[in-house]
Amino acid sequence: MATKIIMPKLGMAMSNGKVVKWLKEDGAEVKKDEPVVVVMSKKITYEVVAPADGIVRCISRAKDTCDIGQIIGFVTAPGEETPKVEVTAPAEVPVETKAAAPAKEKVQAPQETKFIPSSPAARRLAKELGVDISRVVPAGGRVTEKDVQRFYDEQAQISISPLARQMAEAEGLDITTIQGSGPNGKIIEDDILRMLEGAKPKAVVENIPFVGMRQAIAEQMAHSLQTMAQITLMTKVDVTELKSTREALRARWERKVSYTDLLVKAVAVALTDHPLLGAKLESEEIVMPDEINVGVAVALEEGLIVPVVRNADRMTVPEIGDRIKELARRARENALDVDEVTGAAFTVTNLGMYGVDGFTPIINPPEVAILGVGRITEELALVNGQVAARSKMVLSLTIDHRIVDGAPGAAFLQTLAQLLEHPALIFARGGK
Repeated sequence: MATKIIMPKLGMAMSNGKVVKWLKEDGAEVKKDEPVVVVMSKKITYEVVAPADGIVRCISRAKDTCDIGQIIGFVTAPGEETPKVEVTAPAEVPVETKAAAPAKEKVQAPQETKFIPSSPAARRLAKELGVDISRVVPAGGRVTEKDVQRFYDEQAQISISPLARQMAEAEGLDITTIQGSGPNGKIIEDDILRMLEGAKPKAVVENIPFVGMRQAIAEQMAHSLQTMAQITLMTKVDVTELKSTREALRARWERKVSYTDLLVKAVAVALTDHPLLGAKLESEEIVMPDEINVGVAVALEEGLIVPVVRNADRMTVPEIGDRIKELARRARENALDVDEVTGAAFTVTNLGMYGVDGFTPIINPPEVAILGVGRITEELALVNGQVAARSKMVLSLTIDHRIVDGAPGAAFLQTLAQLLEHPALIFARGGK
């Protein structure tokens, strides 16, 4: 019996997704759990695996936009006919995707058709490096080893996401001719799709389409404010000792330790005492957390994404730091998996590096709380009757008042403040 391959739901706000590339051609054999097709939401790309052993039957094509749950293919038994699928009207497609009409043929990159002689050594090196020698422009009358190596080096130096590079290679595109629209001119998947569709690259200065990640963030934040009773509690914390502890840890561990690393650990410890702040509202039940998973907001050029540090209460500060760096790197490369952006019990968003004192962060559903972190300022304060310079930080805790009242929210904030003002408590409660 044929098993369906459907467009998965990769996030709460996702209503449709795009088929980026079939990893298995129509009619190819596949094993269960083997990656079969790459799909893309407005925030992440994802490899869908085969639900069973059998033969791949592709229904949707690359660049098609499909609704969540829509059948995009089947895995059939050998000799079994492909089930008929009623074709429905395509979902509304954002302007930037411009989904192709069914009869449109794949656009190939322009290639040199005339024969260009090459040396045996050049052909051998091209084969070793995986270079299409027909795309190498010779410096002289024929392609040499130096020409192949130069072409390979130029390709390797171009800033391009791993998936975009795979797509370009599969379609035979010359990435040196593609203008990237990602951070610092990086080539991303949308640039490859735009090239295949024959669209012009973005101008340097132009209006910004309200689509993709930006639109997904808008929908999720609007939904958050419309469905929750959000209030923000603020407090100013003395982090003089935390600053000293951070410097001591950097010297001891001979590595960078960020305030965010310490904050995530402190939040995880505080949540063990105040689990209601990590709860979720599901139907008519408040579901308490079974894991302390802390989301950390990461700013990208095209928007905001919240990777998740799982079981942060069981991790050391160095482990948390390494995990945050890895998640941030994968976020910038658009390479996060679904489980790396879902399942957070609580989110931390730090705007201190931008000179912000305090703000009112918006809760990331279905969570019930989020912590905003401001910059550290130097102030004069009375300490044991003496005026002294102290380092202060503003914490802004937004809570869903349907689930968390002001008093429990304030109690959590008080516990967190104590941990940050006396950082030895963080390590006494949460390990190294």
